[in-house]
Amino acid sequence: MRPSWKTPSRSGCLECRDRRMKCTRELPKCSGCIRHNILCQYLSSTPWQSPSPSPRSSPSIPDSLFFAETTDDPMASFAHHSLPEDLHTRELELMMQWCTATYRTIARNDAVEWIWHAVVPREAMRYPALMHGILALSALHLSFANGSSTKDAYLRLAQAHQSLAAVGVTTKAAGSPNLADCNATFALSNLMIVYCFGCARIMGPVKDTPVLDELCRVFQCAQESADVLAVLVDRVSQGELRLLLECDNSQPKMPDTSRLAIMALSRLNASLAARDSHHEKAMYDAIIDHLGHSLDKLARGGEVMVILFHWIFNLPSRFCDLLKENHPFALVILAHYAVVIHSLRGNWWMGDLGTRVIEQIGRSLGAEWRSSIDWVIDATGCYIPPL
Repeated sequence: MRPSWKTPSRSGCLECRDRRMKCTRELPKCSGCIRHNILCQYLSSTPWQSPSPSPRSSPSIPDSLFFAETTDDPMASFAHHSLPEDLHTRELELMMQWCTATYRTIARNDAVEWIWHAVVPREAMRYPALMHGILALSALHLSFANGSSTKDAYLRLAQAHQSLAAVGVTTKAAGSPNLADCNATFALSNLMIVYCFGCARIMGPVKDTPVLDELCRVFQCAQESADVLAVLVDRVSQGELRLLLECDNSQPKMPDTSRLAIMALSRLNASLAARDSHHEKAMYDAIIDHLGHSLDKLARGGEVMVILFHWIFNLPSRFCDLLKENHPFALVILAHYAVVIHSLRGNWWMGDLGTRVIEQIGRSLGAEWRSSIDWVIDATGCYIPPL
């Protein structure tokens, strides 16, 4: 008698492949997963509808940018035509980029580098949105590193993967009993915030647009991911990604004068409130407190993600409105946060954004406010022309 198990579908959902069962490939769940009442997920965002899908179907990317031209060299011809039809060469290229270069650019602390190198890609094998997030950031990195001939092609590829990754940025994971759901969503949210900064740098500033408007757009773009991070922090701190959140309680790794700066901001806030009954002291107190935590982690060599994003996901929308109105005290506080941004200037996805923000704020402030950013100038070495 012939064995009863069926030939598994290579394009089926993960559970059917694990069980070596034929998958019916329906959305949102195949009939097998419905019958067993289990989670149904595919390696791609949708199940393949054709038994022979083309691996070269990424939108708007000409094959000539990624595959060698046909030549008379018999070995080159052999290498080109021997690729299996189901080998997604572009995605493999992006994953190679992640595993050899990109992951290092978002892990400032060596103690957590292995999480981005090994744990996050492993989780991405079961969470398609996270996989698209990895591929999006890798493509964006390649767009930054390559010349004009392929820059736009990689950028379009990054945007295609980012749009598929964005559906995974949701607070629903916080209510899942599965900690892996939280870990995957948390990692993806971090990647999407880095993507926002990186995309802004690669696209370049809009002509005649102030850098503060540019930064506010990045904040708004990153806010959804930041909100998700805030919801997931408690759950993630119990699992495998907890090292990304743990504070370093050792002595500061560089002179920590930020506490004096935060104390000066708090005193200035109290003084402004005493002179103006409409001054929003409570809001500013909370913003300054979160800023103090970020600057303290920076002094201690903390993980870059916690440092950069902690303040963003605690930022009220009202503060961005005040920045757009060039409110002096809001600008002074942002200048202090720009020290964190400036510290990341060596990363391809950040560049000189911090310097440009500090210089514009310095030019915008009147003489009576200039002394309020003295610590910022000393900490960064930025030059503000005298009035």
